[in-house]
Amino acid sequence: MSKRILIAEDELVTKELLTSIATNHGYDVRSVTDGVDLLTIAANEKFDVIITDLMMPDLNGASAAEIMKMQGNTTPVIALTALSNSDLAAVQDKFTKIFTKPCDVRELFDYVDSLIGK
Repeated sequence: MSKRILIAEDELVTKELLTSIATNHGYDVRSVTDGVDLLTIAANEKFDVIITDLMMPDLNGASAAEIMKMQGNTTPVIALTALSNSDLAAVQDKFTKIFTKPCDVRELFDYVDSLIGK
């Protein structure tokens, strides 16, 4: 059974790139474009890891990650962001790891693989 990843990214090109790379790595991928859909899908389906953009419309990735934790969701959540490190201090504890955009996708998926034992 393939490992499942949920990707939440509002930039279409980035979402498609991440989805394509994850699929090529053998993952079953579900993708959404905002934090509200992220919460809905994560509440109704099981994933091995979640990758989310930090800044999205309707509900940002940090708020979505915090709500998921309050709901008891223990899925590792990785954030992607263009924010500077100084802007991340308030949200770092909400994520397993934060990657700064543009990120090295090989490093990102090596980390995903290490998290879920692939």
